Amino acid sequence: MLIVYNLIRFFLYFVIMILSLFNRKLLGFFKTRLFQKISSEKFLGKNEKSILIHLSSVGEFNLSCELIEKILSRNEKVIISVMTDTGFLAINKKYSDNKNVKILYFPLDDFFVLKKIYKRYKIKKTIIIETEIWVNLYYLAAKFGDLFVVNGRLTDKKMKSYKKVRWFISSSLNKAKKILVQSEKDAKRYENLKIKSEKIKVFKNLKYSIKYDIISEERKNKYLKEILDKNKKIIVCGSTRENEERIWLKVFKKINIKNEYQLVLVPRHLERIKKVEDEILKLFPQKNYSLLSDFENWKNLKKTEIVVVNKMGVLTDFYQMADFVFVGGTLVNVGGHSILEPLYYGRKPIIGKYYQNIEQIVNDAKKFNFVEIAESEDEIINYLKSGEKINTKEFFEKNNEIDKIVKEIF
Repeated sequence: MLIVYNLIRFFLYFVIMILSLFNRKLLGFFKTRLFQKISSEKFLGKNEKSILIHLSSVGEFNLSCELIEKILSRNEKVIISVMTDTGFLAINKKYSDNKNVKILYFPLDDFFVLKKIYKRYKIKKTIIIETEIWVNLYYLAAKFGDLFVVNGRLTDKKMKSYKKVRWFISSSLNKAKKILVQSEKDAKRYENLKIKSEKIKVFKNLKYSIKYDIISEERKNKYLKEILDKNKKIIVCGSTRENEERIWLKVFKKINIKNEYQLVLVPRHLERIKKVEDEILKLFPQKNYSLLSDFENWKNLKKTEIVVVNKMGVLTDFYQMADFVFVGGTLVNVGGHSILEPLYYGRKPIIGKYYQNIEQIVNDAKKFNFVEIAESEDEIINYLKSGEKINTKEFFEKNNEIDKIVKEIF
């Protein structure tokens, strides 16, 4: 299998080389990953070995931060391999000055570059965050040391595609010493791929270990002074998808008769901002809304009924300022985005019935009555009229299993 896989890759290289002659961006992408400097000088001592942590993007890095910190606290040398540019920048920002951390671009599963990395850095353990299956990486990880899959998960969609090449997938995954998955459903899916059951263990999602940023008083006061109305109940709709804004605008029009509420819409994709504005004007032709950029550019210093956030990286600020939080991708069949951020800040999230992507976390929250599932406008309105305060400290303490995960690896 390994020989066939690498022969196919060999021929693909020729195709990529030809395409790269006409595409500088593509050329740069492959150059940074296949021809990066690999040196252990001033990193490893004479008898030292290292641990490789491979992740895909900035999202996987964020949920792995506490795991990385726990490993570093054991005086281990850590190599972090990442696929994306944004992930590389985020890791570099946090660890560029740490002499115990080396940051590399993932070399696209190239056998010879990976082999050089494993030999040069004397890698004794490899940790794959979630489930990325790279044949050469899995082979070399098992050959040079122990391979672990952490926070593993398999969706039904992935299962369907993996079943078509079950032998190929199971051959790679069975090279892992342990596969630590997020739920019992994930465990069963791995077993259906003919993964040895003794390798599979269930632990809570690594997301429970994330320490989210707390907004400063200065920043909080700035929001209240310029944008948010502290005399109203603030509804924040985060990571909204197409058609969800329309539902919430209808809800807002019905409930805000006495001008008691303020609505903040935070679309998942910024390229949809114009469509969101059009939806607002259909129901609120008087144009009593503002874009976040209007305030930042001093174009509009009047507080409005509706605020549309057209900026990345500030959603958690608004979650912390909210009285009510809706998490998007749940009123339409997307599958849902993380509800842990609002929970971390003590806000009970409102979601729709489509939460298959976050099912385990939603089920955990249900046990504490820490999530409100609403399937209609009337159900949303009824909850907004009541509302409640929650204390989520025990919830996160109970579900944070980072220490158990570290124990499995060591």
